Amino acid sequence: MEDVQKAPEHKRAKFNIVPILTLLAIFYIGFLLYQAVYFNYQTNQQIRSLKNDLKQIDQEKAQIESLIAYYKTSTFQELEARKKLGMKAPGEKVVQVNVEETATSQTAPESETRTQNKKPNPQAWLDFLLGREN
Repeated sequence: MEDVQKAPEHKRAKFNIVPILTLLAIFYIGFLLYQAVYFNYQTNQQIRSLKNDLKQIDQEKAQIESLIAYYKTSTFQELEARKKLGMKAPGEKVVQVNVEETATSQTAPESETRTQNKKPNPQAWLDFLLGREN
């Protein structure tokens, strides 16, 4: 047999696609994992926000229920009847005080005393300190 040495052929670079496909698969799985984690984070944020809203609504509901319970009491009904309808309890006397008349009668003497005192301020102090009256 002839041992013929064959001339070395140029080494052809074999292109191996397996590592590239593996790398692409890893990146794709990582991307899918990132999407799942991000979606889960957003969902948890929404759940937390809705729970806070629910707590606030429950507090408002409890407050409204307590107001309704107060409005149903006889004490509230009696107060409203007195305020809005002018009703009174049996044997009770009602007295009406006009605030405007009282306020004007108290302020009038003060304005009169200010207008009566026409002395200069230093003279008024001197009279006060020496015990002299008008």
